[in-house]
Amino acid sequence: MDDGFLFDNIPTQVMPMALYAIRDYLSTIMVSEIPESYPTRAVVVKVGRFIENPLDKNVAIAISGGDDDDPDYKDARADDTAVKNYPVTNLAVTEIGGGHYWYRRGTVQFQLYFVRQRFPEEQAMLYAYDFYGRLIRALENTPLPSAKDEYGEGIVLPVIVESSTFTESGGKDKFIWRGKIYWRLLTWRP
Repeated sequence: MDDGFLFDNIPTQVMPMALYAIRDYLSTIMVSEIPESYPTRAVVVKVGRFIENPLDKNVAIAISGGDDDDPDYKDARADDTAVKNYPVTNLAVTEIGGGHYWYRRGTVQFQLYFVRQRFPEEQAMLYAYDFYGRLIRALENTPLPSAKDEYGEGIVLPVIVESSTFTESGGKDKFIWRGKIYWRLLTWRP
């Protein structure tokens, strides 16, 4: 049964448009274009939180608006002090009688559980960094929708990667790599 009809009457908003575009592109780059036997082929790429057993879904990507670990990682007008670290040069933040630029922010959490594979530590690290590099490049190159949402807000610039974390845990042939990429979009709101 197609559940698409359940959402037909919900107006679109710019963040879900962006989140689904990111998910679809990452699914192509991180799943479809990677051979099934390659250890860093993603098993899950989704919008939302991780809910699957990481031993069964060992290579996973979760895309979210905001950051559930940091409530201060927020959307804001382009002139807000919370987002001034990444200014766009020569940007008039507002127009008289018009709209203003807004930064929409989100995260991509990812995990590689090399537990059942029993890779040596260096091999697990090389696979993990292969995945990490491919993921960052794919995120930065995500084609985003040019349409405006139901409220007139549209995406102006591509995904901008602000920062990321990437750490190893585990040991004795059971290595786990986890990370988070912080990103933003510049939008125009009427």
